Amino acid sequence: MNEFVVSLNKKKYSIKISEDGHAEINGRTVLVDLSQINNSAFLLKVDEKPYEIASNKLENGRYGFLLDGWYFDTMVRTKLQEHASELMRNKMRESHKAEFKAPMPGLVLKIIKQKGASVSIGDPLIILEAMKMENELRSTASGIITGVNVKEGDSIEKGLIIMTIEQ
Repeated sequence: MNEFVVSLNKKKYSIKISEDGHAEINGRTVLVDLSQINNSAFLLKVDEKPYEIASNKLENGRYGFLLDGWYFDTMVRTKLQEHASELMRNKMRESHKAEFKAPMPGLVLKIIKQKGASVSIGDPLIILEAMKMENELRSTASGIITGVNVKEGDSIEKGLIIMTIEQ
């Protein structure tokens, strides 16, 4: 069974999809059938009622859906991703200052967000080259960047505080 949390219009919906074609949406079970028409178009049947859907992936788990002429901007996360996001939000409430540390040693190729920039959880902050691979490091906190402790071209060690983010 796949479990998701979908955020739509500031409301969250718990969705569980089973292998037998049933979906549970906030405790209500419906019969679903999804057929892909092309890369971004789908035919969704909910309890035998058909819906045409066009979708596109935006960024950071956000999707845009066009459903029978209505556009929806949604956030789709697995139950585990949503739980991790809630833990990070709670951590930020406890501490108004977050230190973004290097998860591995490497070479700073590009600093995407500078001091004074507003960031959200999951926003790309820096591109770090490690073991000949480019790694896009993303923010673990939301707020304003109050300090950048590296510059492009710097070699850094694991655990070095790269940026400070304050809520």
